[in-house]
Amino acid sequence: MDAPFQRLVGRFVPASLPPSGSFDGQTVLIAGASTGIGLAAAVHFATLGASVIITSRVASRVEAAKRHIEEAVGPSYKGDISCLELDLESYESCTSFMAKLKTSLPDPAALDVAILNGGMVNSHWEQSEAGWERTIQINTIGTTLLSLLLLGWMREARSHRKSPAHIVFVSSRDHLYNDIDPLVRWSQEKDGILRQVSSKDNWDGGFWETQPNYNVSKLLLMYMIEGVSELARGPDGEPLVIVNSVCPGMVKTDIGRHIATRSWVHAIGVWLTLFVIAKTADSGSRICVTAALKPKENHGEFVNYWMTPDMYRGQAESVIGSDKARALQKQVWKEVIDELKSNVPGLQASLDKMCQPAMDTLGKGSI
Repeated sequence: MDAPFQRLVGRFVPASLPPSGSFDGQTVLIAGASTGIGLAAAVHFATLGASVIITSRVASRVEAAKRHIEEAVGPSYKGDISCLELDLESYESCTSFMAKLKTSLPDPAALDVAILNGGMVNSHWEQSEAGWERTIQINTIGTTLLSLLLLGWMREARSHRKSPAHIVFVSSRDHLYNDIDPLVRWSQEKDGILRQVSSKDNWDGGFWETQPNYNVSKLLLMYMIEGVSELARGPDGEPLVIVNSVCPGMVKTDIGRHIATRSWVHAIGVWLTLFVIAKTADSGSRICVTAALKPKENHGEFVNYWMTPDMYRGQAESVIGSDKARALQKQVWKEVIDELKSNVPGLQASLDKMCQPAMDTLGKGSI
């Protein structure tokens, strides 16, 4: 089947879930689980036997999500549901969350799966407290920080586990739909790529450009996932933690709420798009469950419903595999890591402990 037909089938026919009990005795963290895909994924994991740890920026939302999961799985559920606050826009919130997570679990071996689902679509230019455009701050920089904090801890548990734990990034196929030539130009500017994509002067806020930085934020995230995947490997090249990224497809969530506020035309457009094209959160979240069971042979892969690995590699060549893209990946990795090391105490030591040879290679420009 070609991709359009596969996507159409995916709209109406949910992917199958693994057998009941697939996650018995496991603990799964879902970051960004108060609504949408994250909440639906939490229900799936709990139904399949896992204890779940869910996060949200707002305490009241995460408590409501906990009640929803409890009602969905019923009184026979034997696992635990824990709630923690996490704001990917804040470095302090990420480090505070990590400290609380460590105290809530007996050791890193107790965390089997981490689903990194936090993200945003922004139709209006806004600046984060750290000085970056908010889409870039949350989707790229904040998500990378959380993954590095988790990876540094989860790697330590490999010798105490029968198989590697999993980190799953919820990304998007939209990273394929980028013209990287502006990024190449900006990579030669003194202030670099991150500063240029965060600049209000470069914000394309035209009437029909409803999510100016979303695609590029996901592309930059894919570049960072490459580096994280390398850091997840041990000295022998085997993954100590299995890393994957996924695209759930167009899903009926409130992620487009910023677009809908622009005008009544945009509001109708968002409603029609979700009504005609989007699948349910229950359906979209199933890919997170599938990815959490991927073997080590699939480490580093982008997982989606409608493209085979060969199809994806073909479509991703210009933005991921070309010489220009490889150079961009190295530059983006360096810029994001420098930003995080400058603002997150202890991250440098954690990176050194994970794999200094890999860090040297990534920082100098080759993977």
